[in-house]
Amino acid sequence: MNPTILRSLTCAVAILAAIGSPPNLRAQVGHAPEDSPYRDIQRASFFVATLGTFRGSGGKLGVAPHDGHTYGLRWSILANRPLQVGFGVTYGRLQHLVQNQSVTPDIRTTGPVETEVIWTDVAFQINLTGGKTWHGLAPYFGAGLGLALTSEASDEPTDFRMGNKFYFAPMAGTRIFLTSRLHLQLEGRYQFWQITYPESFRIPPFGGNGNDAVLPGGSLKEWSVTPWLQMGLGWAVSLPF
Repeated sequence: MNPTILRSLTCAVAILAAIGSPPNLRAQVGHAPEDSPYRDIQRASFFVATLGTFRGSGGKLGVAPHDGHTYGLRWSILANRPLQVGFGVTYGRLQHLVQNQSVTPDIRTTGPVETEVIWTDVAFQINLTGGKTWHGLAPYFGAGLGLALTSEASDEPTDFRMGNKFYFAPMAGTRIFLTSRLHLQLEGRYQFWQITYPESFRIPPFGGNGNDAVLPGGSLKEWSVTPWLQMGLGWAVSLPF
């Protein structure tokens, strides 16, 4: 047989064989469902108990609450979709320094003393793997908006009061699913809230040198950024709707 014709027949047979066996080719692309690294998040709502550590310096004077532990409870809904919403309440036992504006700088700063803070917030997060986990992980990023309620000690020798503050907290983290109902949660936040110092911090004690004031220059307002790490344990619950 002519070699050219033979080569043509060989090519034709190879092409027909390839066309005739698409199931085998397709089987090599992607993963079989049981072998896929992705799994559906089957529940839409979770309660999450959290334990955290709130750091930071309390602003340039150290008078804002900082450096302590927090304990919270969060309810997350739409937890099996790309956009998730959470509502939380957190309690913290923190500490702060005391700046007595009526005495000289060498004895002005005392503490730290304990203070209590309650945070209430709503958080919006984007689940990077949508309504699925990847190898059991469901990473996310987002932000929380809320109100922090701070306890005040009336016997502190200072005019500074932290008061109640709105705050903003960008965050990132991941859920680690142990079962379809149970997951661990690791999260890092940076909390932004504004500190407002009293006018008396500009006045030097005993009519002395202006540099002896608590805050001799600069703004009486400051944005404080505090790192906040949280670990949680979540349990799925059924929605009533």
